[in-house]
Amino acid sequence: MDISTIERRTREVIPEWRDAVLELSVIEKGGSGRGFFRISEPASGRGAVVVSYNRDRPDNERFAPVTAFLNRHSIPAPQLIDWDQAGDTVWVEDLGSLDLGHLENEDWETVRRPAYEETLRTVMRLHTITEASPPTDLPELEPSFDDSLYQWEQDYFIEQYVARFHSQAAAKDLKSDRSLLQLKEELCSLPRALVHRDFQSTNVMVVGERTVLIDYQGLRWGVPEYDLGSLLYDPYIEFSCEERCMLADFYFDLKVARGSSQTREEFERQFVRATTQRLMQAMGAYGFLGEVKGKKEFLDHIPAGRERLVHLSQCEGGLAVLGDLLS
Repeated sequence: MDISTIERRTREVIPEWRDAVLELSVIEKGGSGRGFFRISEPASGRGAVVVSYNRDRPDNERFAPVTAFLNRHSIPAPQLIDWDQAGDTVWVEDLGSLDLGHLENEDWETVRRPAYEETLRTVMRLHTITEASPPTDLPELEPSFDDSLYQWEQDYFIEQYVARFHSQAAAKDLKSDRSLLQLKEELCSLPRALVHRDFQSTNVMVVGERTVLIDYQGLRWGVPEYDLGSLLYDPYIEFSCEERCMLADFYFDLKVARGSSQTREEFERQFVRATTQRLMQAMGAYGFLGEVKGKKEFLDHIPAGRERLVHLSQCEGGLAVLGDLLS
């Protein structure tokens, strides 16, 4: 959709802007059939972000109802202003342009650690909504993490990363390795809660002292440690081992404070197992986007993802077969 149409429709949606002087710009964060636009009224300082989408992917249509759900449950997300369902357009609060990734070079103790701890408090409000006691106003979600989805992620890793960057023989051997089957079966046996599914630093906005979730249209039932691993082992961002451990400890303490009966040993194993699964999915995505879609910048993240998978393979609960392959 062109920007003039976005402006016209915004003036209809926000009546007080009908005759106002507006500033419009394109946000370079398009993807998955979506376009993003920032509109502001300098006189009042108000602003909105407009999301225009197509229906090639069902999760695009979930963005607005999931936003409304998060708003109702006071889980930090942009406020929903309006949704033109027939026109495939959503208006939400403008949160600015500072995400967690922009803090990478800031001081750990005074800036990064407080921001990441606040982020973990934010996502914990999501993770405490469990499948065993679902809210009655839950919108339709993306398919839950189950045997088929875990299998799809593992196959994605094998086909799009291992076969492309190692060998077809290595891919065939890995596909038949029982440790991947055991990982899938174990994850399927764990209790599920609401998870973001793409909980990385660029999908958390920093607004003053608050952190706010974005790009959550993939919300579904899953293992909370999958989200935690997405954030703390994010190939886009560097953490020291000490920093990562601090944040994992902080998250576990939040779970205990909220009444979790999970033991420390169970938590650490689930964290390693779920993070391994998440990183395999990410590596498959880098291979697919870089080689098939021609987005070569994603190939730059493969070394970091490989290093993190090797590290996890050496932890209790890690997959030694991945360490052997990737080393």
